Amino acid sequence: MTAPLTSRNGCATDVPSRPSDSMADKTNIPVGVRLSTDSEYRPDHPTPNRARVRWTDPTSKRRQSLSEGKDSEEEAQVWLQAIIEAAEADLSPSLATMKLAEYGEANMDLALRAWS
Repeated sequence: MTAPLTSRNGCATDVPSRPSDSMADKTNIPVGVRLSTDSEYRPDHPTPNRARVRWTDPTSKRRQSLSEGKDSEEEAQVWLQAIIEAAEADLSPSLATMKLAEYGEANMDLALRAWS
């Protein structure tokens, strides 16, 4: 079941997702958690456009966030859209932005176990 996407000033969306079974997944986003996204222009930084996604973990009640600097506002919006689409596909932001080498390292033991 997919929850409808909603917008608050173009910055928030309800995205269904569920915890991943991957050992590489450092951040689990439970089903139906609301993701808030925003971007900020910071002219004094090398990558002046910061894109950020935030959510509240319903278990710990702690606010979680993930951000990345981009060269342009368009790149920041593309990154945010990719995070939203990943969450719709049940991937957490941390897993969606993980480098392939990091994922391989985190899951190599599990992958090799099948060949033992």
